[in-house]
Amino acid sequence: MDSQPPPSMPPALPAMGKFTIPILVGTLMNYLLIGALFVQVYLYFLAFPKDNIYHKLAVGFLVIAEVLQTVGDSRDTIRIFGSGWGNPEVLESVGWSWFSVPVMGSAVASVGQMFFACRIYVLGNNSLIPALITTITALQFGAGIWSGVLIYRAKIFSELQMRLEVPLVVWLGAMTFANLVIVAGTAYYVIKKRRPDFSRLTLTALSQILRVTVETGLLCASFALVNLVLFVTYGGNNYHLGICIWLCKVYSNSILAILNSRGHIRNSASQRSTDIVLQSGSPSAALHFAVHTTRTEDSSRTEFAGNFLAIPNRGKRLEAEMGAGAEL
Repeated sequence: MDSQPPPSMPPALPAMGKFTIPILVGTLMNYLLIGALFVQVYLYFLAFPKDNIYHKLAVGFLVIAEVLQTVGDSRDTIRIFGSGWGNPEVLESVGWSWFSVPVMGSAVASVGQMFFACRIYVLGNNSLIPALITTITALQFGAGIWSGVLIYRAKIFSELQMRLEVPLVVWLGAMTFANLVIVAGTAYYVIKKRRPDFSRLTLTALSQILRVTVETGLLCASFALVNLVLFVTYGGNNYHLGICIWLCKVYSNSILAILNSRGHIRNSASQRSTDIVLQSGSPSAALHFAVHTTRTEDSSRTEFAGNFLAIPNRGKRLEAEMGAGAEL
């Protein structure tokens, strides 16, 4: 009696990893980065309760936007890897990705780019580069919304490849270009403001502004560029979603990193304690928030203290040297 050969695997299944693995990797990174964002937001509101109202509004918007983006991405991930696992039609459906990826991604990126544009305007007291950044931001935001509308109308991914290429390339390309302009503009104005007669404190502050902005700006630009290359080179799969899902959280974490970079952590090994000192407000005042952890043989005690201390001499010197009392 002849034994029948086992049924062959459907031809679509071997290639399924091209579509599912990037979504899984992107979702895991999304969860990791929103956890980092929550920690940074907690430290920000704990250490800077009297910070600029516009900074607080920006942080509040970012938190709400990132939660909504994560909810949308989680819904699609559960649908693909849970309730609809193995169903090609579920994998083809766009779900909520029209909202969680291009719409929320472009919105968060726009807030981040405008945040940097305002900092450059305060730093250089010139509207040329901020106006250029604003124009590019408007372009990338419009392209992101355009991409979301096309995805929503298409309903399935197989209908999108040709129609989505132009708006998505414009969106990611404008995002990359805006970050490069931000890095170049910040570097230009910081270097231009340096003078030999600056005090060590002022030079340190300018160096910190340059370092943090360049690091975060290049990071955002690099991920956006890699995402663009993956989309253009491998258009028949979801490789680009491995980055695109969590790209907006790079912006959010960058903004919080810059806001929290106004402080520093000081360790005291001799006292076996850790002090976290964070500065807020104008250069003439500093908000010192300290977390003291002291260990003895019998107990471990943690004390929290915060006080608003005026430092008039340092503030006057900073304001005189930098020529601006506005907060960076």
